[in-house]
Amino acid sequence: MTVALELDGRVLVRSGRAADEIDIRDLALLEPAEMARYATFRDNVRGARYAAAHAAVRRLFGELLDCAAGEIRFGRHACPGCGAPGHGRPFIRRPRTSWELSLSRSGPYWLCTAADGMRIGADIEMLRPVRVGRLTEAVLTRSERSFLAELPTERLQQTEFLRCWTRKEAVTKASGIGIEAALGRLDVRPAEPRALVRHSVSGCPTDTWVVQDLPAGEDHRSAIAFSAESASPGPAAQAA
Repeated sequence: MTVALELDGRVLVRSGRAADEIDIRDLALLEPAEMARYATFRDNVRGARYAAAHAAVRRLFGELLDCAAGEIRFGRHACPGCGAPGHGRPFIRRPRTSWELSLSRSGPYWLCTAADGMRIGADIEMLRPVRVGRLTEAVLTRSERSFLAELPTERLQQTEFLRCWTRKEAVTKASGIGIEAALGRLDVRPAEPRALVRHSVSGCPTDTWVVQDLPAGEDHRSAIAFSAESASPGPAAQAA
């Protein structure tokens, strides 16, 4: 099953649940680098999920760019923090385009976002038991910790912690720095379903992002972040 959304008229979202068996139609779309990665999976289920997610990205951009999905080639920008090649934001190398993308996977679920001329990040996480107390100091800001502490049950605290995590991952993916960023300084305002947040990468100007939850599933949470530009849901949060 695939779910399609459009946000702000500029952001396209596709999400789905991959089958546990490989679909040869998915494999037929992958480029050599993706096939090499697929070959590293010893677990056939994990390999099938990887192929399904990457094939879904190709089908989305094949539609957007009016080209064959298998002809698309992807690359990686240099990291804006350390400058190293290969682990910054993904981009479409061929055909040349202004469309940006982000892909996330968790268990059988995949999430892909696309935006024309606008940096974007996405994250999806399956719900799972989390030792919230051991992680909050390193990952959450003071105001985020206060938000979790006021929740009535441990289960709800775990769920909301993962919601904060998906938001932070989405922002750091959009910036290109990944989770190496100081997550404890990035406040994603979990009390609000959509918010403006500020995030800086060492040596780079501070950026402002719109961060937004996507419709929740029974066993997963997801969020996206994209350049604020003209969007203005409210005052931007400061690190706390």
